[in-house]
Amino acid sequence: MSSETTVARDPFEDLLLKEGLVTEEQLKRAHRIIARMQHPRPVGEVLVQMGQLARSEHERILRLYRSQLSIVKILEEEGALDAKKVARYEKLKADNPHYSERELLVGSDLVTEEQFLKALSVKHDIPYVEPDVSLVDTKLLDKVSITYLIRNQALPFRVSDGHLNVIMADPLNAELIQELERTYHMPVRACTAPSNKIVDAIKTLERLRDSGEDVTTTLEYHEIHETPASDDSSEGAIRIVDHLLYEAIKLGASDLHIEPMRSKIRVRVRVDGVLRHLTDLPVDFTPRVISRVKILASMDIAERRLHQDGRFFVRTDGRDIDIRVSSYASISGETLVLRLLDRRRGLIPIDSLGFEPRVLTTLREIVLRASSGLILVTGPTGSGKTTTMYSFVDYINDETIKVITCENPVEYVLEGTTQCSVNEKTGPTFADSLKAIVRQDPDVIVVGEIRDQTTASMAAEAALTGHMVLATFHTEDSVSAVIRLLDMGLEPFLVSSTLRCVVAQRLVRKICRNCIQPGRYTRRDLRYLGLTSEDLSGIPIMEGAGCAKCGGSGYKGRTGIHEVLLLDDDFRDAILRKAPSKELRIAARKIKGFLTLQEDGMLKVVSGITTLSEIADNAPRDPDARPVAMIREVAAMRRLK
Repeated sequence: MSSETTVARDPFEDLLLKEGLVTEEQLKRAHRIIARMQHPRPVGEVLVQMGQLARSEHERILRLYRSQLSIVKILEEEGALDAKKVARYEKLKADNPHYSERELLVGSDLVTEEQFLKALSVKHDIPYVEPDVSLVDTKLLDKVSITYLIRNQALPFRVSDGHLNVIMADPLNAELIQELERTYHMPVRACTAPSNKIVDAIKTLERLRDSGEDVTTTLEYHEIHETPASDDSSEGAIRIVDHLLYEAIKLGASDLHIEPMRSKIRVRVRVDGVLRHLTDLPVDFTPRVISRVKILASMDIAERRLHQDGRFFVRTDGRDIDIRVSSYASISGETLVLRLLDRRRGLIPIDSLGFEPRVLTTLREIVLRASSGLILVTGPTGSGKTTTMYSFVDYINDETIKVITCENPVEYVLEGTTQCSVNEKTGPTFADSLKAIVRQDPDVIVVGEIRDQTTASMAAEAALTGHMVLATFHTEDSVSAVIRLLDMGLEPFLVSSTLRCVVAQRLVRKICRNCIQPGRYTRRDLRYLGLTSEDLSGIPIMEGAGCAKCGGSGYKGRTGIHEVLLLDDDFRDAILRKAPSKELRIAARKIKGFLTLQEDGMLKVVSGITTLSEIADNAPRDPDARPVAMIREVAAMRRLK
């Protein structure tokens, strides 16, 4: 018998096979693909991307799989419980056999009530709903007393599809559900949230009702088109969307995801680059919520089969938020992603971007002081390259120079500059704008993004004729930017003579300073980064324990890791010789003070700024990375004055 047949199959994969949704051969192929991935993904997601499994079937099997897991196992998968905590739980369970899972896990501070309830909602497919007063139909409170609701930690908030939706601290309390059904004469759909949040919301509602205040959020819209007649349904949708936006802005989210599913609307936010579950809404809210957002963003509410884009603005607490909306027509309905751009937070000083001190000095005194040359900031979408470019522009901008930009779109308004928003479909295009810019007597030209050979050639030629040109570029690292320019058809002499500096970057989460503690690393992270435990011997590795200030994640805020390629004569000669990529990378490593993204990330790990797993998850893998001790030497050399 082969060793392959003796290995226990993953339960999720076993369900896929039992349901006849995939074959053994398809699973094997998916695993071969996963083995080649830089960042491995779950087998179900890979099967969906391969076209071997429908998204709806994947979600159904995932719900079935999770329903068969224990709460403890779900908490493990979510990262709320580690091996030590599980062992402690098992001992507590053996010593206290009559205690419930909730009493053992929450009562012993192994997990928070919120973590437990989110695991419970996953297992039983119960919506987890943040109890906010703006979601509540206050007429429902007339049938029960506030005292009754506080005592039972339950909040009826909406009637939909013939069901009373109730947020409960214990959504499996059958006796309470039956009481509410008798009181309201309709079936109850249980949702869940922590008891303290439910009680706080009930007390707020009581105070507002007694004072006669209106239950609304503090959002104030700008450039909003007329909404439908103000019946109960439209007013409810307005308040719900206001609430979701307000919560996302309060959390400092970069994106708000509204995702209709089979039994609910899942709402998530991206905070510090990581998606978090915010709340769930009843599925019958879908058309009203989607329509409300599309109306705000001047999108076609009647069109549900095509993908659309839109934009609107909100103001809250004196802050102007620019919101870009993207709708995607999926089989479950239209999924919305709202990108939140806070104009007040957008501009970050150059010394707050995370550059090492000596690199920062080089950028200020050499790169950004030059009168001409091409400066590229590269990285994938969401790596912060636009923010870095804006910081560079803000640093050099003063009354003695003229800065002109062409962007798609203009994300932040820079005082003292001339900015233009381009449109590749309707015009003006990047190429059109660059032709006009050079006739405007600029000192500095900013190109939002180089996407094609025409734009790249014009940017390089502008740099050759005495202008400083800053642009963003989509490449994996700094050397790849040089290779791509050559692949686009630019002459080697043009690249060699105009390209002054390439800054490649990624964003990583910073360890929360409020709960920082000595940490650990996993073998998987070590293998990915090409390290051994001996390489980190004597180096303090830190992590965040998780606290209220960081939302239990152990991280607070983000910083950049950078690869700054300041071209020297040897590297320029390699470009002129059309040297292969391997030779260009070797030449880059010989440049004094040069560190790859992984190496700069490791420097931030040993400095206690971030964790090993953040570098493994975000930095491109560098198989030729120098030893940690050597990285420290390079960093010390960087700091020499």
